[in-house]
Amino acid sequence: MKRAIGFSSRLLRVLALVAFPASAAFVGTGAQAQFALAVSPPRFELSGKPGERVRDVIELSHSDARQGEYTFKTADWTLKPDGSVDFSDELAPGSCRPWVAIERRELSIAAGKPYRYRFEVTPPAGTPPVECRFAVLIEGKEHTNAPGTPVAMAARIGVIAYVAIGDVQPVLDIAGTAVKTVNGKDLPVLRIRNTGTAHGRLAGFLNGTDASGARLEFQPATTPVMPGETREIALTATRPGDTDAAVTVRFPVTVTGSLEWGKSGSFKVNERFGQ
Repeated sequence: MKRAIGFSSRLLRVLALVAFPASAAFVGTGAQAQFALAVSPPRFELSGKPGERVRDVIELSHSDARQGEYTFKTADWTLKPDGSVDFSDELAPGSCRPWVAIERRELSIAAGKPYRYRFEVTPPAGTPPVECRFAVLIEGKEHTNAPGTPVAMAARIGVIAYVAIGDVQPVLDIAGTAVKTVNGKDLPVLRIRNTGTAHGRLAGFLNGTDASGARLEFQPATTPVMPGETREIALTATRPGDTDAAVTVRFPVTVTGSLEWGKSGSFKVNERFGQ
């Protein structure tokens, strides 16, 4: 959905950025104590047309009694196999960040006064269908030495944006299955291939029966699968009607049902996972 929000103040065009080491979206236990900022939403999924401006806002709420001092910039990013994110100031090949404008590079936020931080994306006229992906990085100005770290660190949040320009869609299918250890538990895993032109996520519930005969429900991880990528998506087990209880799967397990992706895509699942 394209969401247009009108404003007249001039935005700061992002063309060049100062380099910093690649990092995860939130860095450092000690730094987090000084980063009293709530950000909503954590990601944007927007759409637009070549030559037209797409605008939206990030809702920022600072909770510390002291005024918060923050810096803002854009970055390219890559999703690693474990689902964590690497950010980069260098323009990636085919980066759409030259189309991106942010409201300002520095901002002071007082407690109890939420701020609507504005950004916009303007793909040039004639741009072929493409999914524009970038991040808005928000970093606290105050640095601290987290326990066990020899250098000062700054907490950092990356707000991810996906902007579909023209007719781009994911196309997901199952390329294989496996059993993998995820966070100390053995879980069934689907290898999901994306042959489309935009990222996709799996959604839905599957029915399953494990070696003990127990009836289970399985839900796929919501990790995105990028165009041209094959990614392992774990299926987490719960008991029907009790999604909060931890479940240990006894293999082999049979999983059946349907999973959805994109606007109208879906596929059937009928797999047996053994160890």
